[in-house]
Formats: sequence, structure tokens, C-alpha cells
Amino acid sequence: MQCSRFQIVCFATAAACVAAASMPWPRSARSQGPERKTTDPPVASTGKLGQDLFMAIDHHDLARVQSLIKKGADPNSQNGLQFTPLYLAAATHQTAAMQALLDAGAKPDAASAYGTPLLFAALTADSEGAKILYDRNVNVNTSRGDGDTVLMMAALSGSPDFVGSLLQRKADVNAKSEDDETALMYAARAGNTAAGKMLMDAGANVNDADSYGQTALMLAAMNGHLDFVEALLERGADPNLRDEKKRTALMLAASYGDYPDVLGALLRKGADPKAADSRGRTAGEIAAAHGYRRSASLLGEATAPVQVRTPKAAILLSLKVVQASTAEFDRDASCISCHQEGLGRMATGAARTHGFKLDEAMLRGQSARVAGALNAMRPLHEQALKSPSAMKEIPLIEINEVSDTDGWLLAGMAWQKEPATPASAAMALVLARQQAPDGSWTFSIPRVPMQSSVIGFTALAVHGLHTYAPKSQAREISLRIRRARSWLLKAPAQTSDDLAFRALGLRWSGASMSQIASATRALIKAQNPDGGWSQAPGLHSDAYATGEALYALHEGGGLSAQSAPYKRGVRFLLRTQDDDGSWFVNKRAIPANNYFDAGFPHGESQYASFNGTCWATMALLDATAK
Repeated sequence: MQCSRFQIVCFATAAACVAAASMPWPRSARSQGPERKTTDPPVASTGKLGQDLFMAIDHHDLARVQSLIKKGADPNSQNGLQFTPLYLAAATHQTAAMQALLDAGAKPDAASAYGTPLLFAALTADSEGAKILYDRNVNVNTSRGDGDTVLMMAALSGSPDFVGSLLQRKADVNAKSEDDETALMYAARAGNTAAGKMLMDAGANVNDADSYGQTALMLAAMNGHLDFVEALLERGADPNLRDEKKRTALMLAASYGDYPDVLGALLRKGADPKAADSRGRTAGEIAAAHGYRRSASLLGEATAPVQVRTPKAAILLSLKVVQASTAEFDRDASCISCHQEGLGRMATGAARTHGFKLDEAMLRGQSARVAGALNAMRPLHEQALKSPSAMKEIPLIEINEVSDTDGWLLAGMAWQKEPATPASAAMALVLARQQAPDGSWTFSIPRVPMQSSVIGFTALAVHGLHTYAPKSQAREISLRIRRARSWLLKAPAQTSDDLAFRALGLRWSGASMSQIASATRALIKAQNPDGGWSQAPGLHSDAYATGEALYALHEGGGLSAQSAPYKRGVRFLLRTQDDDGSWFVNKRAIPANNYFDAGFPHGESQYASFNGTCWATMALLDATAK
């Protein structure tokens, strides 16, 4: 089942899957709470008929919800993340289910480390659901474990109606999260200008800075949101404030896109074009170094050919920052994840295959963490394969969080060339049994972009089954892969993630060369004039979409790294890499997960940037092959 309206990110995906789901999850970088081992026993839903109730809501089955309530289902059941059914109903715009749950005694202000039902309604701009909760006198000023408030989530989702309803009820417009972010900053990052203006009308401080020293103006400027930049400047935002790296809004806009209109707006309001960052570079010099010709010209810099690193030099830098962040995440987090243990392990595994030296102690630690999680789940997985009732008890299967998690974890293991074990075989076979009747593998909790494509998770499932499914089930696996291939051939592709994973999935599922070639042509056609790819139509090129596309073209489509499209993509990546080795990718996912600083650059956008850096690294690795 796909729930396109359920616009929620994953919750540190290991939490949604394999290890124990006790809270808080994960530990904040500032908190000093006790660590939990990743080998804790799994946790299923609590409360009478709780798992069934969650599943009925996940399937949008109101009749089933009502029937379960009549049978005595506990409306205050909690799943492994301490969500109650009301959380999910509020997040998925199921107002009738919300009313049925509340009438049965569901707590309207049920709190967890991830917030309350009202906060989940705010995540997806469910204004009608919010009205139902307002009628129950819920607190509009609650915050979750990282200090994020309901107003912050509403500002990010961008609904003026929701923001207005909260402000009318005296929501604190200048409340700060643990990371010192405000609702105005959330709106600015997303470019939600109407919501931002409402916040400013209500007294939002336009020059507040987060813990990284970045203001709403900086966030809007670096993401190219011209209307928001102009609105902030009209309200007195200071264009010459500096972040912790001594960068102004002008420098940030020059760093992360060719945004001459944004630069012009800043200059007209007094931005200093001669100001220099900590490395002594002006905004014009930064724009020229990244090849942003229109911006460099506006700022008076020559547009000579950009001098860039070699692919090998870029990889050495990116691997350093990827491994450093992974080590910090593994040290401080109480869970495994789809980013560090999934895509991150794919990148480091590919680098090792290409001969790059890595932090082997860190990699061994990751391997042990993942193995511990799989071994902890093995008894339940094996029981689930024998019994439908046991399958239903797998933690967070009630919100369809098995295919996505298992797909990434098995991919990370595969790229690290880890051998199959009884635990991985059990996980792979459980994953196989999640296949939908149409041949796809679905999910219910989107996390853009890493967890946003059914095509992507179908492709990952195929790869995982090929690599880790038990040989004793070869006939079943073969049938499932053929069914997946048929689905991949006809599934419509709407994003770069879809296009890239369709090429990979067809390769992994044994499609014909002509079928793979057709998918490859469609992916090449989506390349932008600047050489990069965009995550979705209307967005700017970024490292996530570009790295993923190049990797898919080479590994899935067999396109030579010496081909013209590949070379253009490589040039885009090389000229847009930051000095620290990372690539900036703006966070677009709605943050249902609590923010956790794992030491990667780019603050609140660090996980999107980590993932983009991993894909970019994998693409550049192919460019170094002889």
C-alpha cells in the first residue's frame, strides 16, 4: 500500500525495525542519557489487539478500526516507538478514525519522545484533524525530545491554516528547539513564504540564529528561496550576520546554487560583497570556484574555467568526513540506521573494492552492530516464517516499516561483501514475504529522498533476495524476482530516485538488455544543463540525485564513465563539493524523527547531505576505475 499523504520521515530507521524500540531514540548529542545496546530484544505493540488496530489504520480501513474497538481493542496501545494509533490517524488525515479512537478513550495529548498526536497532525498539515484535537483542549505548546514544537512542524509543512490556528491559540512563535531552531527557520529552509510571513506578523525574531549560527535569512538564501529572502529583508533581517564558519547569507547563496536573483536582493539591502569567510574568500570568489557563472558575474568575478579536484582527491576527502560521522553516530546513537549502516556501508564497501584504505576498526564495529541486531531478530523472524500470527508481531510491521529497513541493511551488508548467515537468511525471507500482490515492495512512511520510492525499495529487495535468501527457497525467490521485474517495467517513474532504481532494479532482476537500455535512456534524458540531476521536477540539481543517477547509469545501465553524460555529471560533482569533502543537500523530509547531531557538516541538513555525499562518492569511484 502507498500512502502518498503520509508525508513523514522515518524515525532513525533502525528504530523502526531491528533493534529494540525503547525511548529516547536516538540519544541527543547534548543529552547524557544512558545508552542502549542494539541487541535488546524486539518490542511489538502493547495493549489488547494493539497490533491489529495499528494495521487497520495503516491500511486506512475505518470499518476494521471500528470493529476492533467494539471487540475491546485498546485505543491507547503503543507500538515500539511509543506511538499510539491516534498518532498515525492524525498524520494520515483519517479524521473519522481519529474520532472513533477518541470516543473510545484515546488520550488526545498522549506524549512520547516524538511528540503528541497534534504534532503528528502538524507534520502533514492535517488541519481537520487538528480541529478535532483542539476540541479536546490539547496543549499547542508541547515539544518533543529534541525541543521541536507543534508550530515548528506546521511551519515546515507550510500550511497557513494550520500555522494560523496555532498562533490564534497562543503558540509560542519564538520557542527554540534543543538546536536553537525556531519555527521561522523551519519555514525558511522549506521556502514556505506564506507561513513565514504569518510568523513574522506574530512577532518572530528574524535575526535569531541556531546553534550553527545560521539565521532564517541564511537558510532561505542558501536554498534559493527568493520570495522568502525578500520577505525577511523587508522585516529587517540583517544580511551581514555570520554563521559559525564566518559565512554570510551572500556567501551561502553563492556556495550552494547559481542564484543571482537572491544575491541581487541581498545586495540591494546592504549585503557586503567584499566580506570574506574564514578562508579569506568573498562571495564572488566562492561562486566562481563552484562554476556558478551568473552569480560570479553579478558579483564581479571572472568566469574562467573552474579548477577542480581529481575524482580520487574528492573521494579521499569525502571518505574522511563520511567515516568520521559514522564513527560518531555509532558511538553516540542507540540504534542502527538506514543511512550509516545502509547507504553509508554501500559507499565504504564500494571504496574498499576500488582499493581505498578505510578505518577498518570502525567497519568492524558497524558489522558487529548489524550482526547483533539481526541475531536478536532471528528467533522472531524464523517464527514469523512459520506462523502468520507471529509475522504480525514483527516490530513496526504495523506501520509497514519492514521492506525499507531490511532492504537498506541487506544492501549495506552486500556492498561490504559479508557472507550469508542464518540470521541474514531469515531476514531476507521475511523481506520476501512482504512483497505486494503486484510484485512491488512498499512502505508507508516516506523519508524524502532516501525513503520515497516504491521502485527503489523493490529494486533493493530484489538485490537483497539475490544475495541473502536461502538456497532452499530458490523457486519461491525466482518467482518473486520475476514478478518484481514485471512490475518494474511498467511502474511510472516520477523522480530521479525512481529513474535510477528502475535501471538498477532491472539489471538486478535479469531484464533484457533492451529493457535496461530504455531505462538508461530515460535517466540520461533527465540530466540538467548544468550536468547534474534534480531529485524532482522543479528542484535544483544536487549531489544526491546526481551521484545516484551516475551510479545507476554505470552499474545498472552499463554506461561508460568516459561517456559524455557521465563526464558532465562528474564535473558537476567535483565543482560543487565543499572544502571539507561533503556535499550540501537540503533537508526536505518532514522531521518526524528527533534531530541528532552526528557530526556531519550542514547542521539540520546533515543526513540528507551525508546520503548525497555517499552517492556522489560511489559515482566518482566509477570515474577512477581504469
